Amino acid sequence: MKAVILLAGIGSRLHPLTLDRPKSLLPMAGSTTLHHMISKLQRNGITSFIVICGHMQEMIEAYIGQAFPALDVSFVRNEHYLETNTGYSLLRARAALNGEGFVKLDGDVMFDEAILQRLMATPPAASVVCVDHSMVNEEVIKVICHADGSIARIGNRIAVDQAIGESIGIEKIAAEAAPMLFDRLEAMMQSQARWKDYYEVAYDEIIQTGLRFVPLDITGLKWVEMDTHEDYQQALHDFG
Repeated sequence: MKAVILLAGIGSRLHPLTLDRPKSLLPMAGSTTLHHMISKLQRNGITSFIVICGHMQEMIEAYIGQAFPALDVSFVRNEHYLETNTGYSLLRARAALNGEGFVKLDGDVMFDEAILQRLMATPPAASVVCVDHSMVNEEVIKVICHADGSIARIGNRIAVDQAIGESIGIEKIAAEAAPMLFDRLEAMMQSQARWKDYYEVAYDEIIQTGLRFVPLDITGLKWVEMDTHEDYQQALHDFG
């Protein structure tokens, strides 16, 4: 299985730390967030990588080339990274995936390896969203489930009192689901007005057509999405 890592963003909320490097290359636990992510993926059976770049792409390519010289990796550029969001970036991975299933990771998430171990142990045909049941507020990506446990809705506009938890930005997309996901992203991005949509909008739209996604409970395991200085300090505390 391949991994898609989204690294196109500029990390403006972490300035001045990210003025001279992308946030995935900030110091973390003796190396960088990106180094930990790739190493954990390799230890859990991922042998091929697609890295979606934009901001400071050359630095990311050079770093991976030096730290992982034998890595099977394709770098794909989101040339519109300043005007787009994660939906557009994920769409750029389509050609490199060639119809395969994949694990998708936001490139700014530091996480316990046990999260990945649980994800990779799920059935190959399952499309899975990692969900923390202890983390729910207005701004996060929230998840609602049907009575059978499958995901009914996912997004940041869901009412807090209806949500079971927060999506942490790590998913497994089965091969059967991938074409429908990319078709939906393709349709969305035909309109420049939707370039700022998150990939979760596409997840939600294909779920509404009947495609089954299931949550994976990772409550109690550590993870941090590093958007702000406070997030970065929390990651250093938890993992440094």
